[in-house]
Amino acid sequence: MEDSTREAGEDGAAPQIMPESIEDPSNAVKGTASAGSTSDVAEAAKVQRELETLRAEVASLRKERQAWLEERKKLNEENESLRNRCQKLSSAASSLKVPEGENFASGTNSQSLAEARMGRNPPLIEQMLRNPKDEAVQLHGIEELFSQQTQVDGAAGSAARPLQGSLEASVAILSNHPGNRLLLLKASQFLSVLLAEPDAGHTLPLAALFQAAQQVVSIGAQLVAAAAAEDGIGRLTSATAKVGGVPDPAKLLTWMLSLLALLLPCLGQRLHDQHQSEGFIRDLLGKLVSPLLAAADMPPDALILKCAQLPPLLPAEPWVQKACFDTGAVHAFALAYHRGAGHGGVGGNSNASTEAIRAALRYTFAKNPELCVRAVHDTFASDEFVCLEVLEELRALERRQRGTFLALDSDHGLVGKVLGLWAFHQRRVLEDSEPEKSPSREVLRKVADLLSAVLLKLPPQVLLGRMQEFKDVEVLQRIALSAIHGSAQLRLQVAVNYVSNAVVPVVISCMQMFLVHDDDDTNSDEVEAAFRLLNNERLPAEGWPYMLYCLEVCLHVLRHWSATKPSLGTKADVLDTRAAPLLLAQGGLVDVLAELVDPAGAGVELRSKPPEDVVHKASETLQALFEQSGHICLFCMQHYVEVRQMASLGCDSLASDPLAEFPDMQQQAVTQLSASFERFAAQDERLGRKILKTLAVLFESSYRLVAWFLQQHSLSTLGDLDSLDVHVEAVRAVSRTPYWSSEDVPLLTEFVALIAKLLLGSTEAVDEPSVPGKRRLDLTEAEEVAAACMTSLLHLLLIDPSPPTVLHCLAQSLGQGPKATGDGEAAEEPAGGDRGSELAVGAVMRIMQVFPSSDRVQMNCQHLLTSLLGE
Repeated sequence: MEDSTREAGEDGAAPQIMPESIEDPSNAVKGTASAGSTSDVAEAAKVQRELETLRAEVASLRKERQAWLEERKKLNEENESLRNRCQKLSSAASSLKVPEGENFASGTNSQSLAEARMGRNPPLIEQMLRNPKDEAVQLHGIEELFSQQTQVDGAAGSAARPLQGSLEASVAILSNHPGNRLLLLKASQFLSVLLAEPDAGHTLPLAALFQAAQQVVSIGAQLVAAAAAEDGIGRLTSATAKVGGVPDPAKLLTWMLSLLALLLPCLGQRLHDQHQSEGFIRDLLGKLVSPLLAAADMPPDALILKCAQLPPLLPAEPWVQKACFDTGAVHAFALAYHRGAGHGGVGGNSNASTEAIRAALRYTFAKNPELCVRAVHDTFASDEFVCLEVLEELRALERRQRGTFLALDSDHGLVGKVLGLWAFHQRRVLEDSEPEKSPSREVLRKVADLLSAVLLKLPPQVLLGRMQEFKDVEVLQRIALSAIHGSAQLRLQVAVNYVSNAVVPVVISCMQMFLVHDDDDTNSDEVEAAFRLLNNERLPAEGWPYMLYCLEVCLHVLRHWSATKPSLGTKADVLDTRAAPLLLAQGGLVDVLAELVDPAGAGVELRSKPPEDVVHKASETLQALFEQSGHICLFCMQHYVEVRQMASLGCDSLASDPLAEFPDMQQQAVTQLSASFERFAAQDERLGRKILKTLAVLFESSYRLVAWFLQQHSLSTLGDLDSLDVHVEAVRAVSRTPYWSSEDVPLLTEFVALIAKLLLGSTEAVDEPSVPGKRRLDLTEAEEVAAACMTSLLHLLLIDPSPPTVLHCLAQSLGQGPKATGDGEAAEEPAGGDRGSELAVGAVMRIMQVFPSSDRVQMNCQHLLTSLLGE
């Protein structure tokens, strides 16, 4: 490269690279023109074109050569700069060779090193290194060095200054004169100016810088310990003037902390090594920063600011953050914040101090989830300032790396620890005279947001497991239900795996808790008051919205089960233990629903009436449950006989499926509906009509059910206040029978006898005077029974599968009178067939006499007489 530079010349002129003919192209033109031959004109034009082309190429080559020359000049300059830098680094490395275990700042080693470097450092520095114990020499030397460092400007002067020797001399002062404040102040001021030089951290030896930092920490710790032992840390702020030229400790500490702020960035690589630096970092935090900030007397705001600026300069390593936590630095920062920096502070830097403290706390907990959980669990649970920073960092951890919440909950029990934090601050905010202004209110908001975010990130089975684990903690149940309600995907996942994730007992337990708390529970009042302070639309203060969320989950479970079990039709198999209706009923859902739809009927007293939307949702859930299982429907009707809504919904379910395949259940249903009719019909006519309609559906589904009812509920069993509406519906059901199959012919004898007995009994109850213990019917209800019986008997005559079986049975039953048993025993035959027909005709005539004004009875009797006389 140097040879090429010499070829270019001293002035950088370009060498002559063009041939003679090209340098003077006009000569060639003149020579061509002088020939004077007209035949060469074309050749001359051709030569001219070539010359133009050559000129363009020459111009291009000149530009390219100029660019290369500029690039070479730039490379030469860079080469020279790198050569000088390498020489400086080589000189610095060779000059500092400290044997392992020796300290170059000590007196003996300093003297030997000074002798080894004789001639390398200026005489001033050599004198300081030879006499490390002489205070006068050191004071004069450090003042001269400071003067030179602040007066010399320019790169040349900076390069000429022996930075390494100056650093060694300053560190020697810190090591050998820890009690001379003036000398220490001069040394710290000089080092601050020295380290402010560009690239000073890269050119100075790392070992020397590290030792300087150690000495600064040691001196600062001694100053703090001495002040605390004598007059307290308040001594640092009491003296603002020098006594005998000696600076006050506060000023010296301020310079020491400022020097540390310059040294720590230069030690980045060294500080990452835990084995080499852990002791230094623990001394810095535990012996200097923590005692200074946590002293009984609050230090100046400038010292607070300087201390708070140090931790973020340390490497963001977990072991360094743990050292901040274990040495009490976090506690000291929180204490300084509460004592002044967070509420106006001292001096003009209060805002800066507050922000610096926040930055120090954020550094301590940044990307360290274990430390965050430890802080909110016990150590700093009572400190709102630290809790807010930690909670914010926990939210940020999940944003940086998905799955953090799940790992923290599984490994460290995050949910349980955060709930403990809620309990503490809930008690504190409610005890405050002004809860709206309490700092704990903001903590509760952050905790609620964090819990919502954590629960949304948990798998459904784990989420429900936490709800079951903390089933008595209403706060968790509220937030978890709100999370399920707000996430359609989570709600679907919970409903799909209802067997494996145990959502049914969890949700029902929540509903029972809300009901019990609404009845009488002071803890619920406290939770409601705390949630009211949150002022969060997603987390209502009252408990009824969460009850609504639970009902929605139950409906989703029922609908999912119904959609995935089409083979079961509309009813659940009673033997299927995994069926959703059965699991919900066994879990106690019906009990909760009964208390919601009709608290008085269920025997409970609620402090506040359930809202309409909750009652409507409870009715919808109960109806869906009854539609999926007739067994559950019937059981609930029998258990909650006083709940009107239960009877109404049961009627809807039985009307849609009358349980034709379960005769025993049909009999129980008829008995229960009959009792419900007697109980509710007088107060609620609409419900009474619904019950009768349901009974009609049941009777129409089974002949044997009608026969059973007429046998078990004869007129002689009626009480004084019992009605005959159910009997009428049972008999009318027969008249709506489209046909009577040949397989049911054996039933006709008993069936006709039962209806005839009811017909004659109603007539007798009107004619005869009242007898104690026997129901006497009024004319209207007796006429209703008689009309229904006559209509059914005529219908049986028309659909008789083997005539005249019905006619003979009817004549026989009417001829025996109301004493016919109709309970399956064979009736005694009369003396002759004519005698039986005569008795039957007489019975019909008596009926006509009892109801002379009833057209339908009269007409039916005439039809019946025609049949009997035609026999």
